[in-house]
Amino acid sequence: MALEMCVLASGSGGNATLLRAGTFCALIDAGIGPRTADKRMIGTGIGMQDIRAICLTHMDADHFSPRWLEPICQNQISVYCPQNHAREIRRLARREKLLKPLTRHLKIFGNELFELNTGLTCRSICLPHDKQGSQGFLIQFQNARIGFATDLGRVPVELIDLFAGADIIAMESNYDPDMQLASRRAQRIKDRIMGGHGHLSNQEAFEAVQDMFDLTAQRHGPDRRPRHVVLLHRSRQCNSPARIREAFGQDHRIHEVLTLAHQDQRTEWLSSGPRQPLPGEQLAMFSPVASPD
Repeated sequence: MALEMCVLASGSGGNATLLRAGTFCALIDAGIGPRTADKRMIGTGIGMQDIRAICLTHMDADHFSPRWLEPICQNQISVYCPQNHAREIRRLARREKLLKPLTRHLKIFGNELFELNTGLTCRSICLPHDKQGSQGFLIQFQNARIGFATDLGRVPVELIDLFAGADIIAMESNYDPDMQLASRRAQRIKDRIMGGHGHLSNQEAFEAVQDMFDLTAQRHGPDRRPRHVVLLHRSRQCNSPARIREAFGQDHRIHEVLTLAHQDQRTEWLSSGPRQPLPGEQLAMFSPVASPD
């Protein structure tokens, strides 16, 4: 059975990605409001009533909107939040007087492997982004895998290793350096973005994905490569589809399976497709810590 993803929105205006594994549906991040998300889901075969879980990379405003707190409580949606961002989601819930109902659905995870649903696992990895970092995920359902990483200032070696063998790689490709330097942004913003704890340039993202392709071929043979590469969180001011395609066009293996995510429109469903299991795909799991009342 396939593991599928559909990016509803990606960028500084809000991020949300649909996951579907069998009949189970979840979101990675919820940075656009529920009404906008519901409209973007039109044509996907999924509606708000189908979302059973939200898995958060971090708690920046473009990755989690407080407008989701009420639907989470009303629809009994499980929320998986990184341990170092749990204080922020509780603060937002307290402000909205929803802390007690939220705690029934809040699950805290660390840098480990946990289960979103029966057979649907998620291994998290801490990524360098601002002071508190963000989380990347390797999501697995049966023999299918999706690697998801956004908002990272540099690429840890461990991420290359984790994503090698993934059927779908979703990776941030935020800015073009020349456009960034020529922009009217304040120097402190440029320094933050380009300083190793902000975001990835097109070339940095390309080199990381290329390393993942190479390591996959080395481990599993030249015919075993990702079915899709999805590029996330493109800057409107300091990047363009043409600049991205120029960078990723350096490797035909990647360019021919490339999908660009957008801020104002969703992608199509991207499927892992059926395949044979890779060695070592059965991994031990832990249970996320339920949030105390």
